[in-house]
Amino acid sequence: MKIFNRIRIVSAGILISIVSLSGCQKDLLDQQPLTDLSEGAFWNSEGDALLALTGMYNGSSVGTGNNNGNELLILSSMTDDSDYKNSKVGLIYSGYVVSSDAQVAGSIWTRGYRTIFKANYFLANIDKVTMDATKKAQLIAEAKFLRAYEYWQLAMFYGGVPLIKQVLTVDESKTQVRATLAEVSDFAKAELTAAAKDLPATRPASEKGRILKAAALAVKGRLELMEKKWADAAKTYKEIIDLKVHIIDPRYKAIFEERGEDTKETILSTNFIAGLFGNTKAQRNYLPDAYGGYQETNVYEELISSYLMKDGLPIETSPLYNAAKPFDNRDPRLYATVFLPGYTVFNGKLFTRANSAIGTLVGATGYGWKKYATEGYLGDMGSSGDDVIHIRYAEVLLSYLEAKLENNEAITQELLDETINKVRGRAEVAMPAVTELDRAKLREIVRLERRIEFALEKDIRYMDIRRWGIWFTVMEQQFHGMKLTDTPETFTGASVELTGKYRGHLKTINKKGTHKPGWALLPIPLTETQLNPKLIQNPDH
Repeated sequence: MKIFNRIRIVSAGILISIVSLSGCQKDLLDQQPLTDLSEGAFWNSEGDALLALTGMYNGSSVGTGNNNGNELLILSSMTDDSDYKNSKVGLIYSGYVVSSDAQVAGSIWTRGYRTIFKANYFLANIDKVTMDATKKAQLIAEAKFLRAYEYWQLAMFYGGVPLIKQVLTVDESKTQVRATLAEVSDFAKAELTAAAKDLPATRPASEKGRILKAAALAVKGRLELMEKKWADAAKTYKEIIDLKVHIIDPRYKAIFEERGEDTKETILSTNFIAGLFGNTKAQRNYLPDAYGGYQETNVYEELISSYLMKDGLPIETSPLYNAAKPFDNRDPRLYATVFLPGYTVFNGKLFTRANSAIGTLVGATGYGWKKYATEGYLGDMGSSGDDVIHIRYAEVLLSYLEAKLENNEAITQELLDETINKVRGRAEVAMPAVTELDRAKLREIVRLERRIEFALEKDIRYMDIRRWGIWFTVMEQQFHGMKLTDTPETFTGASVELTGKYRGHLKTINKKGTHKPGWALLPIPLTETQLNPKLIQNPDH
């Protein structure tokens, strides 16, 4: 049961007056300290502390009161896997980034600093509360995690940002400058290390949604991967493994639906309650039009082609591949992740070219997202109970292997079996075990495995192609939709590729020449740089 989310319903009105910020459009660093509140009327009990913590969760990057569902859709358009259908947002997230756009530059920044403000205020006042020392330490650890998580998000999207560790006065807020990326990362890692010491490894069902020890360590590991601190990352991920709490679920599709939320594979997620704090996207915006959804994003052929055959070989070399039946005998995760034209049957209806809306949507590819859609769902399409997963144990194992690989440590079959082969070997996937020990070849296998295992999941592909230094390369290409014809020279039904690997495939977006290297980062919001000229804008914006 999602008890912790239900606390928010009761406490919302109180929390607005205690820890929420004004909705005015003003510098998020330019906030008055809450000196007008009666300090004697609050911070008097454990209940007060829990209410304040709940307000911090709500609206954070892992809370329900944010844009998680929409970001999940849009972030795919900052990678080589998928594109957003809406022309404005799609173009922005495909390279045409502008600092004045609230959807792109404002929401992540605003949410981040609002949560940081709440965390700073909480940490400045929690010692006023008399309560059990162990419980208080856990609350402090949760606050430190939420603050560190926002800094991780801000660092990933913007690079170095102002590092605010306490509640500021108005004058102080106008003097803030951008810390270096290393300074932000070091602070976040220190907070996560401290938080992990006091966070529990497991929680009862009544505390579902609250931060676990593995979550703090996993975010710390992401920062270490980003900095290429391979030895540190390997050590951090091994700490999670040694907890012996999380597992690779034998299921795959179910863990992305409400029915699979009992999984021990999930380490960090945003918990939604249908009809109350509902997920507005999972059963509406991802689902193809033919099934009553909006199909707001469209999967590229480049992602489809990257899925291996069930013998573990790529389509170019596997004897199982039949160009006339391209979806037969593929990695089972393909069927769980994508609506495939002429192949996928969903709610008793075949997904076809005709109902995949080719030509009716901007950048439509003929494919659709299936990963988050629930077959037979009868609830409110705009308010489902499907959680958004941020971190899974599969990421821990693959990241641990990558860190060991890049740190030039010994690669053994035992290591492969304890990491990548556990991920590939889940019962519902059962892909052949990896036996490759050559370092260069294994690197490519691990990178492909991450792309397939986490396809269309929040942050991961964007994070990976950024830290691998290939974002600009993979984004500067012609992307394709499904194959429409074997005779492209005479085909008139749509614009198709006439030559090359994707001959006869629907031509979608040609991104060559549309990018600048600096667009791998978002711009600092224009409102922020106008109010505080000391905030230097990111390159190429």
